Amino acid sequence: MARSEPLPNQKHFSKKQKNLIIVASVVVIAVVILIAPIIPTQHTVTKTRNRNLRYSSEVYGIYNVPKIVNVTNTDSIGGSFSVTMNKWYRNPVSMQLELEDRSSQSLFINAGATRTFYLPSDWLIIEPMYSFTYSVSAPSTQESYQETQTEYKSILNLIESLLGKG
Repeated sequence: MARSEPLPNQKHFSKKQKNLIIVASVVVIAVVILIAPIIPTQHTVTKTRNRNLRYSSEVYGIYNVPKIVNVTNTDSIGGSFSVTMNKWYRNPVSMQLELEDRSSQSLFINAGATRTFYLPSDWLIIEPMYSFTYSVSAPSTQESYQETQTEYKSILNLIESLLGKG
C-alpha cells in the first residue's frame, strides 16, 4: 500500500509535542476531577450561650388594690429573682404620671417554685390617682448546645485532610 501524502492544511506533530499534549490533558483532567467538585461535609460543634431563666408573674390584691407580686420560676434550675415595683402618682393638673416611690426586692426561687414579693406596707394604691407597675429581673445561666456546621471542600482537600490525620 502506498503512503498517502498529507494534505497541505494538515499538521504533523512530533512525538515530543504529542507527549506534551497528553501530559497537559492529564493535568487538566486531574484538576477538574480533584479540585472542581465541591463536596459538603458536616460536623457538630458544641457552643454556649447565655439566657435568662424562664418565669411567670402575676399581681394579686384586695378590691383591686395591689398587695403582692407572685413570681413562679418555670425553669429547670433555681436562681435569685429581683422585682422592682413602682408607685406612680397621677398629677390632677397635668394628668401626667410621676414616679413617687420605688421598691426592689430579691429572693431565691427554686425550679418550679413560686415566691411572693410584698408591696411596701405604706403604699396605698387607689386608682385613678395612683397606679402601680413592676418588672421582674431573672438570673441568667450559661447553657451548651449542639450546632451542625456545613463546610464545602474539594475532593483534593478531603484527601489531604485524610492523609494528614493518618
